[in-house]
This record gives sequence, structure tokens and C-alpha cells, in this order.
Amino acid sequence: MHTKVILPKDYSRAFKPADIRGVYPEQIDEKVAYAVARGFVEEFGYKKLVVGYDMRLSTPALRKAFVQGARESGASVVDIGMVRSPMLYFASGHLKLPGAVITASHSPADYNGIKLVHTEAVPLTAETGLDAIKQRVAAGNFRDAKRRGSVTKKSVRRAYRAFILKGVDKKSLKGLKVIADIGNGMAGVSMAALDTLLPIQFPMLFKKPDGRFPNRGSDPCLRKNQKALSAEIVKKKADFGIGFDGDGDRIAFLDEKGKYVNCAVIGALIAERLIEKEPKAGIVFTNLTSKVFEETITENGGKAYRARVGHTFLKEKMRKTGAVFGAEHSGHFFWREFFNTDSTVLTLLAVLEVYAQAKQDGKSFSQMVKPYQQYHQTEDVVIHVKDKKVALAHIQEHLQKLKPQKVTKFDGFFVDFGDVWGAIKPSVTEYAIKLMFESKRKTDAVKVQKELVQFVQSIADKTK
Repeated sequence: MHTKVILPKDYSRAFKPADIRGVYPEQIDEKVAYAVARGFVEEFGYKKLVVGYDMRLSTPALRKAFVQGARESGASVVDIGMVRSPMLYFASGHLKLPGAVITASHSPADYNGIKLVHTEAVPLTAETGLDAIKQRVAAGNFRDAKRRGSVTKKSVRRAYRAFILKGVDKKSLKGLKVIADIGNGMAGVSMAALDTLLPIQFPMLFKKPDGRFPNRGSDPCLRKNQKALSAEIVKKKADFGIGFDGDGDRIAFLDEKGKYVNCAVIGALIAERLIEKEPKAGIVFTNLTSKVFEETITENGGKAYRARVGHTFLKEKMRKTGAVFGAEHSGHFFWREFFNTDSTVLTLLAVLEVYAQAKQDGKSFSQMVKPYQQYHQTEDVVIHVKDKKVALAHIQEHLQKLKPQKVTKFDGFFVDFGDVWGAIKPSVTEYAIKLMFESKRKTDAVKVQKELVQFVQSIADKTK
């Protein structure tokens, strides 16, 4: 028996290079989730997979449809419940199963999506399976299995906590106070557990999961989303603060003054210690990561590997190179020991370890990170375009007229003007071009970015 699935008109826009994500229900709905599950199982012949989900309002319906699709294609489902994306990655690695998490990560409340992984948390990209699944979804014809798969519920929290806290010197962390802005996302359960398991105070903001994101936007690295956390850090005289995104796979750090610390600075802080433990260790960066990260890696004898922006691409580069660590400007931090995936908790624990020693030496959080704060990086600007390839062709032609010292064509363009450098790249998740620049003087970076934003905006208006 065959099942035919009728999809929404704009469903193809939800298929990105690194995941499936779009506006609900125009681009992704229950029929899409059902078809993706069937395509995933049938393309790879999976007989069992693990499924998790987030707190978005449309998630229960999408989860139900996805589980139904997997079962009708003959796969049994291990339901690990409402979890952060990193918990799904851990479950996939720990249980040695492929899996899926229903989430739209940091995207706005009207979005939802599906992140798919092969066994041991290897993510799917367009090249490693998403395009094949998209083709099966487009065909819309699926062969029903002779026997439907079963559903079992399983918690992996105890195994996860044992894994994550292995080797942590709890005594050294005694007495610290860290404000945690959950942002009504999925990170509250993990932070509540750490509050119980570690001798640290973790006062929490916006702890209750709420898919409407009523208190702030879901991206913790944007200044406009850090106001409440910044004020609370100062008010409660905390050591520092942290903010999370919707599915708990991004983390932002603010110092004791409530000022945002660039993710590359945090990455550099961690990278230096990792290279001390493992000389010549490989570490992954991207075009959008502040140059201080790459410089710290090489200056300490590590090997710096450039990857495309996007969590799946960094993970792929880590597996290929054997890198121990990687970082993105967006608050993703990747660990070899965590199945080459992103772990906000491992990142937090690493920073706590370094800070505990710094505090013992009489330093504040801002004093600890100051040696790495050599450059000023702008916030990224996103400009929506109809055709990214056409826009990039126009940009390349314009850059040649500006005569920079060097242009590296990788994941868009990395442009070096000497005193200012930065990236112009296609967005992974949107029909857009992203720009971010850096310099020793903030005004210089802002000026160059503004001029190039005006140009990209002009060609965007022409091509729409």
C-alpha cells in the first residue's frame, strides 16, 4: 500500500543547507513533518530512531506527525521528551541511534523545524541526506511498512549528567553566582540540575518554557535581547551572566558589569587551555568569528581550520580534521568529546573552571577576558535578497573596484582592507546576505560595514 502526501505550496523554502526550518504552517506543517519522517526512514533504511522536541506552540502537532510518519515506514521511536537540542545529540551518541528534534532553534515564534542526525549525532546537510529526503518528500509517495514501529519513552538525563560532570572539580566552584537568562526556552531544566549538582547559585530569568517568547527574542547574542540579563547581573552583583536561545544550543556570556563578551573571546579563552592539554590541537573557526580566535589558536601552537558558518558544517569539519573544539560568533561551541556537536553546558563548565582560578587570583570576569578583547566587531547585518547567487556576483564585482588587500572566496567572501576586515556571506537559514566587520577601532569597522550594507541593499532592491 502507498500513501500520497499533499504538501503546502511553499514547503520547499523550509529545506535549508543545514536543517529544515520555516514559518508554520505556510512552509512547514504536519504533512511536511510526516513526509520528512517517512523520507528519512526510507532513504536510510532506519529501523529505530530517537526523537525529542522543544516548547514551541506548533511542536506537539509536528512531533505527533513526525512520529506517525516514522512508524508507518516501519521504524520504532524512542521518545526522550521535551529537551534541548544538545540532549538529542547526546541521546543519539549514547544510544547509537539516528534521531530528530522538532525545533526552530533561535528563530522567531512563528517558525518551527526539524534537525536530523545520523547515528552518533552526525548531522544531515544538503550533501549528506537533506536533498535526498527533499526529493522523496517532493515525490510524495511512500510505501507503508508491513509492520508499524513501536513507541517507547526513555529518559537519558541521568546518563547525560554523569557524562557532563565527569572530572569537574566542584569544590573550586564554591560560592560563585551566575545569572542565567533562559529566555523561555529549553535550557531551564539543565540549569536547574546544575544549580542542584554544583555549589553555585544560578538565579534564573524567564525560566518557564513558552513558545511565544514573551520576554525577549530567542537569539541571546543580540544586544536588544540582553537588557534584562545585564540589569540583573549588576543588581545581584553576580560574577557574570549567561543567556540561551530557544533550543538551548547557543550560549552568550556577559561580564560582571553586564557587558556582552564576544563569543570568539570565550572561544579563545577555552582554546588556549585546550592546546595546553593537547599540544597542536586542531580548532575550528569561521569567517564570522573574530580574528582573535584564529590568532589565539595559532599563537599557542594549535591548528586552525576554517569551516562554513552553520552548526552542521563545523561539526563536519571537526570530524574530518579530528579537531578538539570549535566556535561560532553566534554562541555555538563544539566539543570533540560531545560527539563533535555543540554543548552549552560543557562550554559553561570550561569557563567556570578558568574563572574560578582567575577569581582566586583576584580578577573579575572582565579582567579575565580583557587580554583577548583586542578588536571591535560589529553586530551582523542581514539583508534579504531574492537570489543569493546573483547578489554575491554583484558583490564580488563591487569588491574588485574597492581594491582590498585580499579577498578570500570561501563561504561568501572574507575581505581584508588592512585596518578593517570582515565577511560578506550567504545566510544558511534565510534568503539573505549577512555582513560583519571588525577593526581595532569600532568606528572604522562600522564605517566600512555601513558603506557595504548600502551597496548590498541597493542591489537587493533591484533584484526583488
